[in-house]
Amino acid sequence: MKRLLFLAHRWLGIVLCLLLLLWSFSGLMMIYAGPSGISPDVRLAHSQPLPAAEAGHWLSLSEAWQRSGLATTRQPATARLNMQAGEAVWLVTDTTGQRQRISAQDGQLRPLTPAQAVQIARDWWPASQQARLQAAFERDASTAMMNYDPYRPFYRVALDDAEQHEITISQHSGEVVKSTTRMQRILFWSGSYLHFLRPLDAIGLAEARKPILTWGALAALLSVCSGLWLGVGRWRPAWLGKRPYPNGSSNPYRALWQRWHLWLGLSAGLLAFTWCLSGFLSGNPWQLFGPQDSHGKAHQHGQPPLPASVTALPMAQIAGQLQAKSPEPAVELNWVQLGGQQQLQAEDRQGRVWLLAASGSDRPVLQAGFSKDDVLSAVQNSQHHASIRAAELLQQDDDYYYSSPRISRAERPLPVWRIKLDDPAASWLYVNPQTGTTVLQVKQVQRSLRWLFSALHNWDLPILRHRPLWDGWMLPGSLACVALSFTALVLGWRRLTHRKAGPRR
Repeated sequence: MKRLLFLAHRWLGIVLCLLLLLWSFSGLMMIYAGPSGISPDVRLAHSQPLPAAEAGHWLSLSEAWQRSGLATTRQPATARLNMQAGEAVWLVTDTTGQRQRISAQDGQLRPLTPAQAVQIARDWWPASQQARLQAAFERDASTAMMNYDPYRPFYRVALDDAEQHEITISQHSGEVVKSTTRMQRILFWSGSYLHFLRPLDAIGLAEARKPILTWGALAALLSVCSGLWLGVGRWRPAWLGKRPYPNGSSNPYRALWQRWHLWLGLSAGLLAFTWCLSGFLSGNPWQLFGPQDSHGKAHQHGQPPLPASVTALPMAQIAGQLQAKSPEPAVELNWVQLGGQQQLQAEDRQGRVWLLAASGSDRPVLQAGFSKDDVLSAVQNSQHHASIRAAELLQQDDDYYYSSPRISRAERPLPVWRIKLDDPAASWLYVNPQTGTTVLQVKQVQRSLRWLFSALHNWDLPILRHRPLWDGWMLPGSLACVALSFTALVLGWRRLTHRKAGPRR
């Protein structure tokens, strides 16, 4: 039995050593690659101020929607107004989930032109002297994920600054979806592009990529488990009362690579085990965790339409309020709704929010946001057959809703209502009281997956959630796994070349 286990470990290692080395190295690169998309706080920080003197001449959301010709087939569900290439535009998500870009000056649909894309990139990084359109494209390796689908196609604009920024802009909505430096692109190609085996997409194996990731992780897990079992059995430390080998060492091997492979396996084997196990479970084998397409995110399409009687509020009535309540000018206006209430909110670059107009409430609304009763009533009405079991306003993170080195605070704002539902899935909702949106929705199976994947793969445990403690754990562990995989590669290569050469005479 022990011989079979040894042979299984040897040949699994030979077959998988390159894959394990690739995963270990690319995982290390991903630690410092930075976020892949634009978070709300970054978007606001790079937005252009809204000229209050011109705001009175802009079209209301309802007027712009009517003039666009879309009102006959669909209605707006969410909308925000900002400046793009010197023009005020309404960015609308309709009730079908489609994004629309409508001019606030004449109400026409405005597909983005190449010249406007270049101007948006210059406004995003004003220190740059030159910008040039690099490409117009539908999809590339960095925008292959489904969450980019509503924004396709794209323009890519290259800037001449010291960090060589490249800005990816949606042709459909004019929104900046990626802003990367040369170093971030290097880290992407050597990190997530390799880690998720994206080269398989380029050779027509996109459908096979997920099964290869899932079952390759299982094979790697078996290799690591057999190696740990054999390694612990062969290790003979005197301090555990074991008899050392004849050479006086606790390690039976004399060859350098074999000795290092054992030491690295004993020191990094458990970490490799957690990464292989969590990587395997992240593929949701046999649908153990149910459908995971949303990854816990709440879909905001399907919301009721914003009432035209409310969004017809003339912009001239709120133009004077744009700078009245903030030390900085507003950069964005947002129509938000919860239940039967709607609010028009203004926001500046620092994320400060103030109320411009409100409708649908039976009591005066003095500031932006929704009360506890409003939130709970809206949730109860949207969850037709599920009652609310508990509700709590969180002022700090919990185990499932948190910021981390990979998730910005703007993506997990506080305070937030945590609402536990009495439904078959034991769902928890996290509702932002400022906007009324459900930021996160997690079911019982997803909460289990959080501990089996995020905790074991990203190590976003509460004690390690913040830097530099997180780096102090991830960096040495990643380097040790890279070294372990490299020793397996060397030993596997030597084994194959020795057999090919045949016995010596």
